[in-house]
Amino acid sequence: MKIYGVDFTSVPANTKPITLAEGKLLGGVLQIDKVRLLPSLDNFSSFLCEPGPWVAAVDFPFGQPRKLIEDLKWPRTWQGYVKYVKQMGLETFKQQLTNYKDKETGRRLLKRKVDKLANSISPMKLEFVPVGKMFFAGAPLLLASPCTIMPFRRCQPITGVVVEAYPKLLAMAAGVSKYKDGPSNEKIDRKIARGSLIKWLLSPEPGLLYGFRINLISSVVIECKEDSKGDKLDAVLCAAQAAWAYLHRNRNYGIPLDCDQMEGWIVDPSLTE
Repeated sequence: MKIYGVDFTSVPANTKPITLAEGKLLGGVLQIDKVRLLPSLDNFSSFLCEPGPWVAAVDFPFGQPRKLIEDLKWPRTWQGYVKYVKQMGLETFKQQLTNYKDKETGRRLLKRKVDKLANSISPMKLEFVPVGKMFFAGAPLLLASPCTIMPFRRCQPITGVVVEAYPKLLAMAAGVSKYKDGPSNEKIDRKIARGSLIKWLLSPEPGLLYGFRINLISSVVIECKEDSKGDKLDAVLCAAQAAWAYLHRNRNYGIPLDCDQMEGWIVDPSLTE
């Protein structure tokens, strides 16, 4: 099976492209063969139209918190509110999220159920890892694609299947918390940490958690170690989550059957009961 992992950015460019790890799952081994760079959202849309079958895991929130949707009176389906948000435009979307305040708790940044379990940031966040902007840019492209988008939409015949990833969960399983270089004034080289994370990926350990071994060709290993932003390594981690979802395709791709169909879910064995 073709497997993809995607490190997404809301404003891709040649200097900060969307990063895609490409490989295959065969005989209990996930083999990552190369890393592709997608410098525009159009390139990402074209990728979503590539012939299947394949499974891709993409690291941005596909949905928003149910309470936010209800309080702002957005449409009560994923397809409905994604289309609605796209039509309102980025500035209005940002204004609605910035002005929002939960009347019951006073909180401005809500989390989905899966964000609480994964300890991930709120999908409403607009600055410093602006996943809210990533949702705004990416979710409409998923909606417009011919793909099955789990858990929101199943398409027949199945070409590509897209699931939501959170690569930090794999890094945490490996015991590596910081592997991306910080600001230019932070003189800390995270290359050693990236090397440790890669060593863990190539060890038997992922097989115990995810059910398969991981193999990276030598050029991918070098690229992941040298990429100080960590985008290429994140794409590889996302590919592992995509492969795990594929192995659980007969069990809703590892997503709970009672998952909130407005919020969505991150695929990872640590989030299963």
